[in-house]
Amino acid sequence: MKTSLKTIIGLSTILVNTTAFSPVTTFNPTKDAATTTQRHMFGGTGKGLAVEGDEDQIKQDTAMASAMGMSLEEYQLGMQARNKMEEDITAVRAMGGDAAKGVTVERDGNSPPKHLVVTVTDEGKALGKEALEKELVKALADATNESKKGREEAQKGMMQFIAEQMKTMG
Repeated sequence: MKTSLKTIIGLSTILVNTTAFSPVTTFNPTKDAATTTQRHMFGGTGKGLAVEGDEDQIKQDTAMASAMGMSLEEYQLGMQARNKMEEDITAVRAMGGDAAKGVTVERDGNSPPKHLVVTVTDEGKALGKEALEKELVKALADATNESKKGREEAQKGMMQFIAEQMKTMG
């Protein structure tokens, strides 16, 4: 039992939940039946530019923008950039482990991951319990480090997107 507890503690420290870039999520009923959940930036809509005919949404966005000292266009640009970054982070596929040893991990850039695939082959099982645990921890750590690099690239991409869009806004 000691080894299993050590493994659980080790894995949990690798997969620590960070919230620096996590949005506050709230439930807002949506009219779009295909979209049942939304992520919100600054408590706003999270969808970017409001539809022209949706005056209530424009009023809400304007109020949120003014509360933050931003123009409506800047606020909507921030929401678009946030959504783009979330999509980029979710698209990251970071790999860790050694296929020759029979232990691999694939994960996305989210923390905690939404996509996590741990593969242990017969070669990995043949290593024995202690060696397998070490390989699993190493594979998870490697994949986590790779996913951090992917998140950093997504954040750089978001900043470039904002800079490019700000140029067109004048």
